[in-house]
Amino acid sequence: MRRYIRALMLCTVFAVFSGVYVYSKLFYSDLSLGGNGPRGFIPPRVPGIRRGAVDKTGPQSPHWYNRYIMRQRGQVEAGGGSVQPEAPMHLAVVACGERLEETLTMIKSAVLFSIKHLQLHIFAEDQLHTSFMEALQSWPGFIRSRFNYTVYSISFPSENAAEWKKLFKPCASQRLFLPLILKDIDSVVYVDSDILFLQPVDRLWAFLTRFNSSQLAAMAPEHEEPRIAWYNRFARHPYYGKTGINSGVMLMNMTRMRSMFFKNDMTSVGLRWEELLMPLLQKYKLNITWGGPGPSQYHFPPQPW
Repeated sequence: MRRYIRALMLCTVFAVFSGVYVYSKLFYSDLSLGGNGPRGFIPPRVPGIRRGAVDKTGPQSPHWYNRYIMRQRGQVEAGGGSVQPEAPMHLAVVACGERLEETLTMIKSAVLFSIKHLQLHIFAEDQLHTSFMEALQSWPGFIRSRFNYTVYSISFPSENAAEWKKLFKPCASQRLFLPLILKDIDSVVYVDSDILFLQPVDRLWAFLTRFNSSQLAAMAPEHEEPRIAWYNRFARHPYYGKTGINSGVMLMNMTRMRSMFFKNDMTSVGLRWEELLMPLLQKYKLNITWGGPGPSQYHFPPQPW
């Protein structure tokens, strides 16, 4: 009888150790990158840029979103070898009025899902600057290490500043001046403050590499059903295509926008971007009566034009 009991105990011990071994293999295989053993994800540092201190009091166990980031990065690093720091993705947003919390939510979703480092360009009214900086600096260090940001004042040409600010929705026309303000930035993804990312910004950023030599911007159609779309039923100003386009998510190759001469019906001479904006304002400002069909949502892949 004792022999049977000892044999049963021995089998039980072997079963427990086997279960622990299999569990550890499954756990670490989830965290491994490229099959070279478990490694943590260390975001690339950008020289000369100040970042928040690492939050040492936070939980040390990997979260689901950390494992997601590791898996995505592992696909890029597959094959081994040293990885060179990648240039950041540039994301721009404009916040006026009571858009602080809405904008912070958009930024959280962008940072959470993104794989590459993000450089945020936040254009906001002066009274919101301190609130933005305090909120972003309060985030945990492992989140702060994944992005850098700059807060800008709202800026329009001085002679028509009031008109530009009130055109369409408050401060909405600020996006038109991004190529003139961010003079050292080649390309940017502009998003409205009410956008919520559910996938990495990287997938949107990748569309910029698919532009041909003449394409300089990309946006999605405003609607997919012309019978209930807004622009073709109510707009009194020109719009693109059958239903217009949604500028709530806009990919901009600003180098090309700054250098290109645009044809127009106001003069036979091609005009640069900064020369074109004021004549268009004077021509169409009375036809832009209100702020469009409502909150912008990114449903469709952007179409270069």
